[in-house]
Amino acid sequence: MITCKEVSTLLASDQVQSQKWWRRAEIRLHLAMCNFCSRLARQLEQLRSAARQSSQENEAGAGLEERLLRRLSKH
Repeated sequence: MITCKEVSTLLASDQVQSQKWWRRAEIRLHLAMCNFCSRLARQLEQLRSAARQSSQENEAGAGLEERLLRRLSKH
């Protein structure tokens, strides 16, 4: 069985999809059973999504300070 350390390393390095099919199945099974690793997977996906969104906003010309001020004013 795959360990939490192995799963977290693969998740953090975004190498899950490059694994063989049986290893991906093992990872999915581990994530289904382990609350800690599944939480880590969700958090990493949120970080990646935020980074993509930030990158797209940067390409649109909005500065970091402007984006932060906009987000803070919404709260």
